[in-house]
Amino acid sequence: MNNNVELPYLFPNEHLLGVLARWFDLTGRNDFLITCKKVSSNLTKLTPSAIWRPVFRDLASHYEETMPLEVVLKEHTVLPYYRSFLTSTEFGLFNDELLKNGPSFKLLPKLQQNLKHAHYWRWCKQCAHDDYEEYGTTYWHTNHQVPTLLKCYKHGCTLQTTCTDCGFNFQTFQRFWLPPHDGLCPACNSVWVAKELPSSVLINWIESISLYLQQNTSAVPVDSLIGLMKLHFGFNSLPRNLPLSLRKDVTNMQLDFNQWLNDGVIEEYFNRDKLSILKPNQKLLNIVTTVYRSNKVPPISLLLMLKSLGLEHEFLKLLMGDEPDE
Repeated sequence: MNNNVELPYLFPNEHLLGVLARWFDLTGRNDFLITCKKVSSNLTKLTPSAIWRPVFRDLASHYEETMPLEVVLKEHTVLPYYRSFLTSTEFGLFNDELLKNGPSFKLLPKLQQNLKHAHYWRWCKQCAHDDYEEYGTTYWHTNHQVPTLLKCYKHGCTLQTTCTDCGFNFQTFQRFWLPPHDGLCPACNSVWVAKELPSSVLINWIESISLYLQQNTSAVPVDSLIGLMKLHFGFNSLPRNLPLSLRKDVTNMQLDFNQWLNDGVIEEYFNRDKLSILKPNQKLLNIVTTVYRSNKVPPISLLLMLKSLGLEHEFLKLLMGDEPDE
């Protein structure tokens, strides 16, 4: 890292990686990687898919005298969203030592390659217009990068994802690095049109709980969420050799979940179809391996499982520090 470089002040809700794109834009140069090596040597995969990478530490260190690490983490990364899906050990990595003598590590959500909105930068046309009017530039908002949020947290409009004309999206900053302020695709100059979202009570719930997680400081270890589901099912562990009666219960548990899932949710959040995503050996939406075999899954999987079991209110109680119902 190089703290001799002066990075610009972080805008409200600006993603920490996004400030690197905005700093590069201010240099007026066109060789992103060469220029940004003055700031960090950890410039691979500058996408919003990671919870933490070494480049985050390099960037955050520039603000340690003016902005506490907890503020950087809360407002300029998607860590708040992921906190309740991390183990206590994983979450314990984020402390003041991280910027001083702590290890340089990366933390990636499991099975994230199956998610539709986790690997490229998204933005809101109205936010881009307003930011350009107020600050003279657009920038990448942290909340727009939460993979289970489909609409803007400020305006409620669909987030921009991929150009429908040429297929361009912002996966890196090497060719284009800031959201367009004029609503045009920077690659083909056509009007960037957002996909219309289906009306769904389930999608609305996923969005509301996702925004709550990102904007609030409350969090519980993932073990507590697994514990909720174990309590619901009535047994804390599965024997190595399942008796016939229990085997039937386990099978029905997954079948009920599969039938509850609707195609609209799978289509909006996953990049695989329902048939392949619900194969018997898959792990992404497998309740048994998630709850009883310590299989790690992305947040959307756990959110869907909790909702399907009617445990969303118990989840909120945990987040608020209340004891769940027995």
